[in-house]
Amino acid sequence: MRGLWQFTLAELRLNLRNPTALFWSIAFPTLWMSLFGALFSEPMPGFGYEGLNYANFLLPAGISIVILASAFIGMPIALTTYRETGVLKRLRVTPLKISTLALGFTISQFLFIALVIVVLFVVGKIFFDVQVLGSWLALLGMIIFGMVTFLSLGSAIGSVVGSWRADAVITQIIFIPMMFLSDMFMPISIFPEWLQPICHALPLTPLNVILRDIVYGVPIDNLWQLGILGGWLVAGAVVTIVFFRWE
Repeated sequence: MRGLWQFTLAELRLNLRNPTALFWSIAFPTLWMSLFGALFSEPMPGFGYEGLNYANFLLPAGISIVILASAFIGMPIALTTYRETGVLKRLRVTPLKISTLALGFTISQFLFIALVIVVLFVVGKIFFDVQVLGSWLALLGMIIFGMVTFLSLGSAIGSVVGSWRADAVITQIIFIPMMFLSDMFMPISIFPEWLQPICHALPLTPLNVILRDIVYGVPIDNLWQLGILGGWLVAGAVVTIVFFRWE
């Protein structure tokens, strides 16, 4: 347990020193919610949500961005960098078990994401009085489900990509379009009909929509969206198991 705790804290410190991860995980969602929450008072038309203020509408999207950025930027780049520099190879021959290393790395990512989400909540509550009309337990469960799913996908990317430079390019190619196609900045209904099924199939879409339903206290009728997330979780885990290598 001592080795697990020390390794987890070391990884968490490295995350907090990563300027790219800090920008996309903390600065971007916080400033985005604060700026548009201050400029607008009502949710954008077309999404089907009424009541509460605009910052409250942006809160679930901010949480989704935090999870997406931490998993797709922090996790893959760390894995590929460690592999290129030989850190993974050295870790493999330490007295720590492989399961302990994997658990410590995962816990550090969980703690980082949780810390950033708390910051987002605090900023929203202090400056915009954001509220959660639905179940806090359901919200917590959905956040954890989203974290597990996207960390699985992040580890899959880090397992397949050969270098951190290629990883940085690939994650940005996936990261940016997914934000705009996942019912976050604009409703999916405005996109061409051929593109809408693709938007609904993206893992960020069900995460963002279900989080927003919970925040607004709207009944979650489309439980099939949880199946989409679960499918991506399994796919990420399978790819990681098949393609992960230490060197």
